[in-house]
Amino acid sequence: MIQQKFAEAFADAKAHARQEFPAESCGVISGGKYYACENVAEPAKNHKEDDPNCPCKLCSFRIAPEVYQKFVLGDGVDFIVHSHPNGPFYPSRADMEGQIQTAVPWAIIALDEERVGDPVCWGDQLPIAPILGRSFMHGVHDCYSLVRDCFRLGREELAKQDIPWRFDPVKLIEVPRNDAWWDAGDDLYMKNFIRAGFFQIDQDEAEPGDCFLMKIRSEQFNHAGILIDNNLIIHHLPARLSRREPAGIWARQAGVWLRYAGVPVA
Repeated sequence: MIQQKFAEAFADAKAHARQEFPAESCGVISGGKYYACENVAEPAKNHKEDDPNCPCKLCSFRIAPEVYQKFVLGDGVDFIVHSHPNGPFYPSRADMEGQIQTAVPWAIIALDEERVGDPVCWGDQLPIAPILGRSFMHGVHDCYSLVRDCFRLGREELAKQDIPWRFDPVKLIEVPRNDAWWDAGDDLYMKNFIRAGFFQIDQDEAEPGDCFLMKIRSEQFNHAGILIDNNLIIHHLPARLSRREPAGIWARQAGVWLRYAGVPVA
C-alpha cells in the first residue's frame, strides 16, 4: 500500500540509486515527490575496508543539515531514502539509529550491477503489518519486532487478528541492532528487555503475555517469542513466516522467561 502510494517517487529514487552506484545515493520524498540529494559523506578515496562504520560514501550517506531542513520547513518529509550498493537490503544499526533520531520513515534501495530492488520501508510512523504471516527481515520484521508490535497494538487491535492479549497498547523501546549482533558477543535482548520494563520470572509462573528468550546456535540469547492463550506461542524465525504454534519444545528450551511490569487487563 505504501509503495503504491509513492510509486512514482520510489521509481525516481531507484533511478537515482542506479545513477550513483557504486556510491550510496540519498534523497527525500517530500509532498509525495522524490528529491535527489548530494551525499556529503566522506569521499570514496577514504574507504576503510572491513570497517562496518566506514564513513565514506561507498558505505554510508549524509544529507547536509541545511538541505534537509528545507524539506522539513516546506512540505515536510514523507521518507528519507538511501541505497545499499551490493546490499544488504535490511537496515544497519546506524540506519535504525538515524530513523529514530529523525522520527520519519526511512527506505532502503538495495542494488548491484544488474538489479535494483524494491524499497524496504520502516519506522514507527508507518502502519503495523499483520502479526502473523510476515516475511523475516532483520531490524524490520524479526523476532523482537514481533514482540514489540504486539505490545504496540494492544488487546483490541490484536483481537481483530484473533490473537488474545491482556495489555492495552504499550510502546516498548526500539533497539537499533546489526544483524548477527550475538556473534559479536552483544547481549542486546536481556539488557534491553529489562530496560523496556520486563522482569525475570520462573518458567512455572509463565502465563499468556509473558515472553521467553532462547539461544539458537549462539552463546547469547538471540530469539524471543510470546506465550498466548491455549498453550500457544507466537514468534518469528529467520527464513520463516511469523507464526502461531504449540509452545511445546520452544517453552521447554527457553532459557529465560520475562514479564512486562505493567498491569495486565483482567
